[in-house]
Amino acid sequence: MVKLLRETIRRIIIEVYELDDEQMRRKEKLVRDQGYYYGSQLAKAAGLQDKYDQDSDRVGLQKYQEMLKDYKGKKMVQFFMQGKVTILHSFDFVGATATSGLGGTSSKGLASEWIKSYGKKGNDALSVVAFFEPPTSSIGTRKALNNNAQFVATARGVMLKGYPVFVGEHDSFTQTLGAIDDKMKAHWKQSGIPKRPSIETDDYGAFMGMTNLRRLRKVGYSNETILDNWAVVGTYINEEVSLNPADIQKYVDDSLAIGLPCNVYGWNGELKMRHEP
Repeated sequence: MVKLLRETIRRIIIEVYELDDEQMRRKEKLVRDQGYYYGSQLAKAAGLQDKYDQDSDRVGLQKYQEMLKDYKGKKMVQFFMQGKVTILHSFDFVGATATSGLGGTSSKGLASEWIKSYGKKGNDALSVVAFFEPPTSSIGTRKALNNNAQFVATARGVMLKGYPVFVGEHDSFTQTLGAIDDKMKAHWKQSGIPKRPSIETDDYGAFMGMTNLRRLRKVGYSNETILDNWAVVGTYINEEVSLNPADIQKYVDDSLAIGLPCNVYGWNGELKMRHEP
């Protein structure tokens, strides 16, 4: 486990992908068409960062990771890796890259379809929403759901456990797997595609994220966590997805058929029912 964590951190912090001429032109076009700030954010989400930008992100993430090495940080990592907090990844969430025509939504209706495409385990880092409460409890009990947390919790998807590369309070505009081109996917095929946040840094250059469970408990949830070396531990669906109870039941039955528990949530994060296989 220790060796695996070292490899994960090294890949995310150290490795750099050099853009070719065609990718640089795509990045420059995004900046021209969308303006410098938003265009740069979209370019990053599509993996179109030059070496300088990647180096800047690496420094911030490296310093954030250093902050997870104390007792409180290690305990938070342990909770994420053991599935003691609720971690949701939605099939339905449509991010900025999708609305801008760059891709980035999986468009899967059932958990078995998503797992067929992406597997029950993976080392391509995923953007997820993480709640302080355990998977057997209602979520959003400490703070009303909003932003990414609300969108994800009122959709459907998978419940995960894994290594928290970064636990952010807000949307971090990380790289989006569906928006990354085939050349980049081929480059990262063996080690997995890394994700790095794009947010403010503190006075020491570290990305400003949550580094202990006490902060996660106080805030209630992370609007974007980067999760690596993940494994599926269950599925979820919100009653808001469909007014037809048969649609909800179809999703539950599909999950149980592949041996996974399924949480059915209400609009405010209340756990209406947990179905066990």
